[in-house]
Amino acid sequence: MSALVGKGLRDRWIANAERLDKKEHFASYSTKQRDEVLKKGFLGRYPPDQAIRMAREQAERGHGLRTGKFNDEMREHFQLAGAEVRDRLLQVLDEIPPESYQPPIELDEPPGCPFIFRCSVLGCEIYFKFQIVGTAKKPQVLFWSCHPPRYGIKREES
Repeated sequence: MSALVGKGLRDRWIANAERLDKKEHFASYSTKQRDEVLKKGFLGRYPPDQAIRMAREQAERGHGLRTGKFNDEMREHFQLAGAEVRDRLLQVLDEIPPESYQPPIELDEPPGCPFIFRCSVLGCEIYFKFQIVGTAKKPQVLFWSCHPPRYGIKREES
């Protein structure tokens, strides 16, 4: 996990959002969504660090759901299947630096939580995305993507 916490993380997310805004990353956002991401540095109910913790807890208990797309990507890109996917997923969730949050280009409702970072567990830079659906009392984590980044979804250097 990251050494950044609290205000340091928030400042990093906001600075990243401002850099992306200059590159018209938020062109498909409504004014309200753009204002939200520029104010908070992220979209949605949960800050990225809290979302990572929630995803890790649910995956560990076996409550997080992996989509077929996620499982296909783990097999295609990393030759992982079955129980290996769960084990590596937990390790990846332990490794995600919260400052690597990248506001999505394409919006879903609720918004997804994409991260782009160098992953030692999988041995390369990855694009990793999950989504928290449901209510605040009964959130459900859906794991959507895990693959090397594609052009057009590029990590911003600090």
